[in-house]
Amino acid sequence: MTASIAGTNVLCNGASTGAANLTAGGGTTPYTYAWSNSAVTEDLTGLAAGTYTVTVTDANSCSTTANVIITQSTTLAFTTTQQNVKCFGGSDATITILGSGGTTPYTYSLDDAVTFPSTTGVFTTLTAGAYKPAIKDSNGCVIKCQ
Repeated sequence: MTASIAGTNVLCNGASTGAANLTAGGGTTPYTYAWSNSAVTEDLTGLAAGTYTVTVTDANSCSTTANVIITQSTTLAFTTTQQNVKCFGGSDATITILGSGGTTPYTYSLDDAVTFPSTTGVFTTLTAGAYKPAIKDSNGCVIKCQ
Protein backbone atom coordinates (compact mmCIF):
# COMPACT_ATOMS: atom_id res chain seq x y z
CA MET A 1 0.00 0.00 0.00
CA THR A 2 1.07 3.57 -0.60
CA ALA A 3 -0.12 6.92 0.67
CA SER A 4 1.10 10.39 -0.25
CA ILE A 5 -0.21 13.78 0.76
CA ALA A 6 -0.04 17.05 -1.15
CA GLY A 7 -0.33 19.91 1.33
CA THR A 8 -1.60 23.43 0.78
CA ASN A 9 -0.12 25.90 3.26
CA VAL A 10 -2.07 28.48 5.26
CA LEU A 11 -2.24 31.80 3.39
CA CYS A 12 -2.46 34.22 6.33
CA ASN A 13 -0.76 33.74 9.69
CA GLY A 14 -3.18 32.36 12.26
CA ALA A 15 -5.83 31.38 9.70
CA SER A 16 -7.17 27.92 8.91
CA THR A 17 -6.94 27.78 5.12
CA GLY A 18 -4.58 24.84 4.74
CA ALA A 19 -5.50 21.57 3.05
CA ALA A 20 -4.26 18.00 2.70
CA ASN A 21 -4.97 16.05 -0.49
CA LEU A 22 -4.36 12.35 0.14
CA THR A 23 -3.65 9.81 -2.59
CA ALA A 24 -3.76 6.16 -1.54
CA GLY A 25 -2.93 3.19 -3.74
CA GLY A 26 -2.29 -0.53 -3.72
CA GLY A 27 -3.99 -2.89 -1.35
CA THR A 28 -7.66 -3.71 -1.64
CA THR A 29 -10.35 -1.05 -1.69
CA PRO A 30 -12.27 0.34 0.06
CA TYR A 31 -9.89 2.30 2.26
CA THR A 32 -10.56 3.84 5.65
CA TYR A 33 -8.75 6.91 6.93
CA ALA A 34 -7.74 7.85 10.47
CA TRP A 35 -6.16 11.30 10.79
CA SER A 36 -4.31 12.65 13.81
CA ASN A 37 -6.97 15.38 14.15
CA SER A 38 -9.71 12.69 14.38
CA ALA A 39 -10.95 13.22 10.80
CA VAL A 40 -11.95 10.11 8.85
CA THR A 41 -12.24 11.59 5.35
CA GLU A 42 -9.73 11.11 2.54
CA ASP A 43 -8.86 14.80 2.19
CA LEU A 44 -8.80 17.63 4.72
CA THR A 45 -9.59 21.33 4.36
CA GLY A 46 -9.74 24.23 6.79
CA LEU A 47 -6.44 23.30 8.41
CA ALA A 48 -4.33 25.46 10.69
CA ALA A 49 -0.54 25.22 10.54
CA GLY A 50 0.78 21.97 12.00
CA THR A 51 1.69 18.38 11.29
CA TYR A 52 -1.05 15.98 10.24
CA THR A 53 -0.67 12.20 10.12
CA VAL A 54 -3.03 9.71 8.49
CA THR A 55 -3.25 5.95 8.66
CA VAL A 56 -4.84 4.40 5.59
CA THR A 57 -6.24 0.90 6.06
CA ASP A 58 -7.50 -1.32 3.25
CA ALA A 59 -10.23 -3.97 3.21
CA ASN A 60 -7.71 -6.64 4.30
CA SER A 61 -6.61 -4.59 7.35
CA CYS A 62 -3.27 -3.73 5.76
CA SER A 63 -2.22 -0.20 6.55
CA THR A 64 0.28 2.53 5.81
CA THR A 65 0.95 5.92 7.35
CA ALA A 66 1.81 9.29 5.82
CA ASN A 67 2.15 12.80 7.17
CA VAL A 68 2.17 16.36 5.91
CA ILE A 69 3.40 19.58 7.46
CA ILE A 70 1.19 22.60 6.82
CA THR A 71 3.07 25.89 7.28
CA GLN A 72 2.08 29.55 7.46
CA SER A 73 3.82 32.84 6.75
CA THR A 74 5.12 35.04 9.53
CA THR A 75 2.77 37.58 11.06
CA LEU A 76 2.06 40.53 8.78
CA ALA A 77 3.04 43.84 10.40
CA PHE A 78 3.96 47.42 9.58
CA THR A 79 5.52 50.54 11.02
CA THR A 80 4.88 54.12 9.99
CA THR A 81 6.82 57.34 10.01
CA GLN A 82 5.37 60.74 9.36
CA GLN A 83 6.29 64.31 8.58
CA ASN A 84 3.54 66.70 9.67
CA VAL A 85 2.22 69.67 7.72
CA LYS A 86 4.70 72.54 8.07
CA CYS A 87 2.21 75.43 7.93
CA PHE A 88 -1.48 75.76 8.80
CA GLY A 89 -3.61 74.80 5.80
CA GLY A 90 -0.68 73.17 4.00
CA SER A 91 -0.62 69.93 2.08
CA ASP A 92 2.98 68.87 2.50
CA ALA A 93 2.64 66.09 5.07
CA THR A 94 4.13 62.67 4.33
CA ILE A 95 3.38 59.21 5.75
CA THR A 96 5.64 56.25 4.99
CA ILE A 97 4.48 52.69 5.72
CA LEU A 98 7.05 49.89 5.95
CA GLY A 99 5.72 46.34 5.81
CA SER A 100 7.19 43.13 7.23
CA GLY A 101 6.16 39.50 7.55
CA GLY A 102 3.47 37.93 5.42
CA THR A 103 4.32 37.34 1.78
CA THR A 104 5.79 40.09 -0.39
CA PRO A 105 5.09 42.16 -2.39
CA TYR A 106 2.88 44.50 -0.37
CA THR A 107 0.39 47.20 -1.26
CA TYR A 108 -0.43 50.05 1.10
CA SER A 109 -3.44 52.14 2.08
CA LEU A 110 -4.31 55.20 4.17
CA ASP A 111 -8.07 54.76 4.07
CA ASP A 112 -8.62 51.92 6.55
CA ALA A 113 -7.98 49.18 3.99
CA VAL A 114 -10.67 50.19 1.52
CA THR A 115 -8.26 50.57 -1.41
CA PHE A 116 -4.54 49.84 -1.73
CA PRO A 117 -3.25 52.40 -4.23
CA SER A 118 0.44 52.38 -3.31
CA THR A 119 3.15 49.81 -3.98
CA THR A 120 5.84 51.95 -2.32
CA GLY A 121 4.14 52.82 0.97
CA VAL A 122 4.99 56.50 0.61
CA PHE A 123 2.08 58.96 0.70
CA THR A 124 2.87 62.63 0.04
CA THR A 125 1.04 65.95 -0.33
CA LEU A 126 -1.25 65.09 2.56
CA THR A 127 -3.23 67.63 4.54
CA ALA A 128 -3.59 67.63 8.32
CA GLY A 129 -6.00 64.93 9.47
CA ALA A 130 -6.41 61.40 10.72
CA TYR A 131 -5.28 58.56 8.48
CA LYS A 132 -5.69 54.82 8.99
CA PRO A 133 -2.67 53.00 7.50
CA ALA A 134 -3.05 49.43 6.29
CA ILE A 135 -1.00 46.88 4.38
CA LYS A 136 -1.99 43.93 2.19
CA ASP A 137 0.40 41.14 1.19
CA SER A 138 0.39 39.10 -2.02
CA ASN A 139 -1.83 36.43 -0.40
CA GLY A 140 -4.53 39.04 0.31
CA CYS A 141 -3.80 39.13 4.04
CA VAL A 142 -4.55 42.58 5.53
CA ILE A 143 -3.51 44.30 8.72
CA LYS A 144 -4.65 47.79 9.58
CA CYS A 145 -4.15 50.36 12.28
CA GLN A 146 -6.50 49.77 15.18
